Amino acid sequence: MKIVDLTLEITSDMITFPGYPMPTFTKWSKFDIQGYISEVMILSTHTGTHMDAPFHFDPSGQTIDQVEVNRYICNNAILVKIKKKANEMITNDDIARNSKYEIKEKDTVVFSTGWEKQIKQKDNYIRNNPGLSKDAAEYLVEKKVNAVGIDCPSIDRGIDRGLIAHKILLSNEILVIENLCHLYKFRNGKFTLLVTPLKLVGASGSPIRAIGIEKW
Repeated sequence: MKIVDLTLEITSDMITFPGYPMPTFTKWSKFDIQGYISEVMILSTHTGTHMDAPFHFDPSGQTIDQVEVNRYICNNAILVKIKKKANEMITNDDIARNSKYEIKEKDTVVFSTGWEKQIKQKDNYIRNNPGLSKDAAEYLVEKKVNAVGIDCPSIDRGIDRGLIAHKILLSNEILVIENLCHLYKFRNGKFTLLVTPLKLVGASGSPIRAIGIEKW
């Protein structure tokens, strides 16, 4: 069995979406004064490896605290390895050609594009990432999947200001998981994905700790 941490580190100098606050950590108590150590942090709910709740693009959709907790245990995560370059689209045909397993209802589909290797090129990483095409998002809706994940900052291409994949998936109550990493460590096309968002009442998303488990 292989256990892989699929989560980016959250730091004060990490990459964030344009206009979003940089994570800030303030020392709140000191061991030599209070006898314990604690911090205060300020960050967006869409920082680093995170999950979008339907409410993010649909005011009538579920907030992150309203999503059923069993959806965070993805026993059937289908890994689709498909190399993509800047602003390239993942199409319906791409999914059909590159998925080793049939995608079924309630599966979670995770795309490994290799884009995580661009993360040190901050502007390029955040502005030019590949993403899902309209037909690919619609196909996953037809399949009634539980969630869609990707090793990019967004499920939509960096140049797509319409954010159509977000709108299609989230309006159909499909969870979106972004900024995954280390997916290349998996050899097989199926694994168990555990995601743990904070129970933030009324929030549109949450940073998560994403853990992948591959059985040999």
